[in-house]
Amino acid sequence: MIPVYRVRPISSMSNSLTASVLSALRRYPGHNVFITVGNSLRSDDGVGPYISSVLENLKDLSVIAAGQNPENVIDKVAGLRPARILIIDAADFGKNPGYTQIVDREHIPETSVSTHAISLKVIAHLIEEDTGVAVEFLGIQPQSVELKEGLSPQVKETADAIIAVIRKEFSHA
Repeated sequence: MIPVYRVRPISSMSNSLTASVLSALRRYPGHNVFITVGNSLRSDDGVGPYISSVLENLKDLSVIAAGQNPENVIDKVAGLRPARILIIDAADFGKNPGYTQIVDREHIPETSVSTHAISLKVIAHLIEEDTGVAVEFLGIQPQSVELKEGLSPQVKETADAIIAVIRKEFSHA
């Protein structure tokens, strides 16, 4: 099993989308950029690619599927001149599958211990240097990141809830 980055929980939240997660998914004035990260061939690590695969043509939102190489989208993100940036990825909090949490940057390792070649903390720093916009992180607890396609039922349910919120927030006015 290839580990995803492991972070410490900030508080004890339920498996549902919390107020802080809902706030992170809301539309901000200006252009919003959500970067999804992960490998769809590694079960729940594919939650980011799953989310980006169904979101398109939303007002004031670009969803960028970065896959396993988020470093490859830095220039694209900067070119969009975003007002806000959110990275969505699987993250191991040691909680139930599907648990979501906004992850403080201090809890993301400088070195990569995940399925990504470069730490998301480093990627975020580079994006922030290029855009002047702070990057937020939304983590989703995987059940498994073993080599197989498809999300676990709990992670898919959470992903579908996130998709519904994003569609509602960014539907054409």
